[in-house]
Amino acid sequence: MALADLQLERLLQRSDLWRGDAYHPEQEGQDSGYPELNRHLGQGGWPSQGLCEIFYACEGIGELSLALPLMRRLIPRQSREGSPAGLVSLVAPPHVPYSQSLAMQGIDVSRLLWVDTQTSKEQLWALEQILTSGASPLVLCWLEDLSVGQARRLQLACEKGESLCLCYLPSKVKEQAHPVPLRIALQPSTAINIGTNIEASTETSTKKGNDRLLETQVDILKRRGGWPAPRFSLSLLPELLAQSLMLDMVKQQELDKQQSGQILQGPWSV
Repeated sequence: MALADLQLERLLQRSDLWRGDAYHPEQEGQDSGYPELNRHLGQGGWPSQGLCEIFYACEGIGELSLALPLMRRLIPRQSREGSPAGLVSLVAPPHVPYSQSLAMQGIDVSRLLWVDTQTSKEQLWALEQILTSGASPLVLCWLEDLSVGQARRLQLACEKGESLCLCYLPSKVKEQAHPVPLRIALQPSTAINIGTNIEASTETSTKKGNDRLLETQVDILKRRGGWPAPRFSLSLLPELLAQSLMLDMVKQQELDKQQSGQILQGPWSV
């Protein structure tokens, strides 16, 4: 080996040298409940504290399911002896939280704090107070917009209260650069956007195509300690709901086939 190559190899072995393709998290993360997401986040899951932005293209693509395992761990329905009693706060959710569904997910709904606000100013004020207090280790909030200054202020509040805030924002604002440790974008599977030719596929490929329809595309736009991760798919639907939707799609496909065989070209009736 040449002297230059040997020197370069020794240099790359140094622990204080960061390589562009390497990931060096500052601290251990919190298990997200999704092994594939943990692997891409690179630190074993969600950050222990800080402001995390989650951009979603539309409602109902698993944006809340993404946080359910973490909520279940922090406030389990069957409380563990000796575990600290914290709160999980929901600030300005777009819909009324359905307590029965959350309880079925193993979540202690009595430890949920729902904050309903009317204006953006009220939302930001409530967020800062909850995050700074440290009484709620996890806060979920839904905002229409967030400036750089507001993001920095919420990040400082998270650090002061040692809280984690998952902030849901519309996809249209994801181009703004904010000083936060994690930014994730969610969108429906590409199979929904381009259409899946299920009739021309085999039974096996049809099942795979249907599975893709129930998945969410995840883009990690920013993560502290490394470059953004490549896009990957994640199934965010509860198992029973996914099975129910799968049966509904199969029934609808069979109905479409039957109806298509009865269509006649021209001004005639069947």
